[in-house]
Amino acid sequence: MSKFSSVVRGLAALLCVVGFSGAAVAQQKDKIRIAAQVWYPSFPQYVAMSQGIYAKWGLDPTIQVFQSGGQIVQVAATAEWDVAHIGLPPVVQGSKLGLIIAGVISEEAVIHQLIGRPDYVDRIKKNPASLKGAKVFVTTASTGHFMVEGCMKKYGLTMSDIQILPSEQAASLSAFMAGNGDLAQLWTPQSTAARGRGMKVLCDATEANVRVPSVWAIHPEFAKKNPDAAVRWLRATLEGVEWAQKDKARTAALYKEWDKFRGTQTEDSFLKEEIDLAMDLWPMQAQFDRIIGKPGEKAYVYQVLDEVSQFYVRIGRMKEIAPEIAKMPDPSWIRKAAALPAR
Repeated sequence: MSKFSSVVRGLAALLCVVGFSGAAVAQQKDKIRIAAQVWYPSFPQYVAMSQGIYAKWGLDPTIQVFQSGGQIVQVAATAEWDVAHIGLPPVVQGSKLGLIIAGVISEEAVIHQLIGRPDYVDRIKKNPASLKGAKVFVTTASTGHFMVEGCMKKYGLTMSDIQILPSEQAASLSAFMAGNGDLAQLWTPQSTAARGRGMKVLCDATEANVRVPSVWAIHPEFAKKNPDAAVRWLRATLEGVEWAQKDKARTAALYKEWDKFRGTQTEDSFLKEEIDLAMDLWPMQAQFDRIIGKPGEKAYVYQVLDEVSQFYVRIGRMKEIAPEIAKMPDPSWIRKAAALPAR
C-alpha cells in the first residue's frame, strides 16, 4: 500500500504540474503593437487597453502615440506596428505596402481646421483675395492638407496661391503661437489649444465640403502572421467604442487620463468637445455599413478613396491612381469580428 500511495502521490504531483503548465499556456496572450494618434479616434484603443478589454480577448497590447498618420505610414515600411488608427489620406500612401482597411471609424471633417489670428481671419473673410500669398503651416499629404485644398477652393483660390510651410502638428502650433506664419492647419488637440489661446477658425473641412474619415488599419505582415489576433483586436476595439458611449461621466474621467497618456494637457473647457466626439464614433454596425455599403451603391469608404486619390494626383504625390488602392478595404475582417462569440 505504501508503494501504491507513493505512485498515487507521484501521479498527483505530475498532474498538478501539468495543470499549472496548462493554465500558464491558457493565460498566454498574443502581443500586439498598436499605433495611435493624438486625436480622439484613437481613444477606443486606450479604453480597450486600460479597461482590460484587450486582455479579455487574449491580447497583450502596447500603444505608441504618433503626431500624424503620415508618421505611422512611414514606419509601416519597416513593420514597426501591427494595427493602427490612421486618417484615410495617409493610408492611401501606404497602398503599395499592402495596408488593410478593416473598419471606418467616423467622419472627422469638423475637427480639421484652418486657424488664424482674429484680425487676419476677419480681413480674409471680408476680402478673400487677400489670402493670396499667405504662409500656411501644413502637415503635408495628410488629412489636413486635403482640407486646406478644399478651403482654398471655397475662397476661389488654388494651392499655388499660398505658401505651404511643411510641419507636423505640435511644431505647427508652437511656431504659429510664436508669431510665425499667417495660418495653421490643425486638428484636435492642437486646434483646441489654438482656439483656447484666442485664435479663430477661418475654415474647416465641413465648410469646404471635404470628407475626411479615419480607419482601422492592419499591417499585412501581422494579418498573415496572426490573423486571429487581428480579428480579436478589431472586436475588442469596437467594444472600446461601445464602452465610451454608455456613460459620459466615466468616459470623461478616462479621457482625461488619455489626454495625459497622449502627452497633452488640454483645458477642460476644450476637452469637453473632444469627449463628445469620442462618444460619437461609429459603432460596429455603422462601420460595417460604411465599408460594405448598400446593394447597388458604392460604399462610403470607396467614394472617399477616390476623392483622396485624385487629391494626391493633383498635388503630385502620385502620377496616377494605383489599382492597389481599391483593394485596401477588406470587409472580411469586420465580418469575422462581428461573428465572434461574446466574452
